[in-house]
Amino acid sequence: MKKIKITAYQFNELNNEAKSAVIYWLDKVPIDYEDEDENGNIIKKIRYFTDMHNADIHEHCEANGYLFDKYGECVHHLIGK
Repeated sequence: MKKIKITAYQFNELNNEAKSAVIYWLDKVPIDYEDEDENGNIIKKIRYFTDMHNADIHEHCEANGYLFDKYGECVHHLIGK
């Protein structure tokens, strides 16, 4: 087994171009949730990360342990203990 050293960044540490790459990646699996319409009916809605503020995206990435390279490519799955 070979060991390599990588530098991983949190969402808020990335430049705007890399943040856009992260948002594009996250938008492939938007958040679905239930809401109530004006008649009291439960309806399903979808929220895309493109429509969120950067602070909300950072919080989502932090809660899920997502880390990125400087280009916004996800590397959290490479991090070992």
